[in-house]
Amino acid sequence: MIREHCGVFGAVGEGSVKLTYEGLKLLQHRGQESAGISWTKDGRVKLVKGLGLVGEAIDPERLEESEASIGHVRYSTTGSTTLEEAQPLGNDRISVSFNGTITNYFMHGDYPTDTEFILTFLEREMKGGKPLKESLKGFMDVADGAYSLLVLARDGTVLAVRDPRGFRPLVLGKINGAWVVSSEDSVIRQLGGQVIGSVHPGELVVIQRGGIKREQVFHMLGTTCAFEYIYFARSDSVIDGVSVYSARIKLGEILAERHPARADVVVPVPESSRPIALGFSRRSGIPLEEALVRTVYSKRSFIMPSNEKRNEVLKEKFGLVDVAVRDKRVVLVDDSIVRGNTMNRIVSSLRGAGAREIHVRIGSPMIRYPCYMGIDFPKRSDLLARSGDLRRIAEEIGADSVEYLTVEEMELAIGKRTICEACFTGDYPLRGKYDLSSLERVFSR
Repeated sequence: MIREHCGVFGAVGEGSVKLTYEGLKLLQHRGQESAGISWTKDGRVKLVKGLGLVGEAIDPERLEESEASIGHVRYSTTGSTTLEEAQPLGNDRISVSFNGTITNYFMHGDYPTDTEFILTFLEREMKGGKPLKESLKGFMDVADGAYSLLVLARDGTVLAVRDPRGFRPLVLGKINGAWVVSSEDSVIRQLGGQVIGSVHPGELVVIQRGGIKREQVFHMLGTTCAFEYIYFARSDSVIDGVSVYSARIKLGEILAERHPARADVVVPVPESSRPIALGFSRRSGIPLEEALVRTVYSKRSFIMPSNEKRNEVLKEKFGLVDVAVRDKRVVLVDDSIVRGNTMNRIVSSLRGAGAREIHVRIGSPMIRYPCYMGIDFPKRSDLLARSGDLRRIAEEIGADSVEYLTVEEMELAIGKRTICEACFTGDYPLRGKYDLSSLERVFSR
């Protein structure tokens, strides 16, 4: 069963497939287990996908010229990584690329994945005589949860939808005359394009060679996932008008103001924590040292599908500059702690390098509740901070102290109150009401 936080990219226009291939490579931080591209050829939808990073999963020699394509990079939240589960998912008529979790899909039949539910739902509606656009509206009416979704039709139309809460980002742009849609705007700019703006929460966009048509299907208060600003998105992205980089700097500044530590150096945990640590260093006056060196080809351990895989990645993830921390009091700044695997290993390494004290400061609130909107912690028992006991957390990771931002401090830093905070507060901004114990059983199978 796939419950994912991934990346999607699509293009309509000249050079579409090449744009999608390059766009997926720039979204690689959002998914590192599999990748795939669908395109149209002679009135049919064709597909290439594989396991691994984009360059491993997709052979460019197998791609064909087309004026319409969609692609996907995936990380799963279970231990299963198979080619069958890789996306896009489809047939010769339609193809689907999906970022998120359909929270209530398990209520609508025995589907192996929520992506399979989407594809089956659309096909059933279309067989009943509904056009694809109306079928997609029907899906939006039924589905609850997080979805930034691209659908490719065999006539070369790409349809893009974002769930009514806007949990996951989705952005429109143009590159050399081609219309593009991407999980993050930084990718469009890096490919030399112009960002048009976000697909709005609850909006459906039809993209064709001649232009786009936008329709607001639902009107609800948007609640973008806080983790997009804290961890997932690239620092050079702007999500719903908020600069990710600026938000992370501010997270660090507030962390230094309200959760200080007496120390000699500030050390960031690469990569997304760097701006947070920079903000902490600037505001506290404690110099920043790049004591942790990320291995160039290492993967993001948080988005690995099992503890075994995470631990394998952790062994090769960081090098350590001993002289930067030896005989020093260290403030170790990270964006979050989920299970504690990474933090425990880093603290142990710093101790081994001769750090006198290690004070951990986290640029987000405690993660105390499962996520059912697309992030990899469906079981509360997996969460290090589930008890809320700072002393116990410090003991488990081997630190002298640990402190987190509060929810209010995080909102102040990001500059938005309308964000999803469910994993911090247990308040789930879903349309339906669910028995959370039942959700945990279903989503942790």
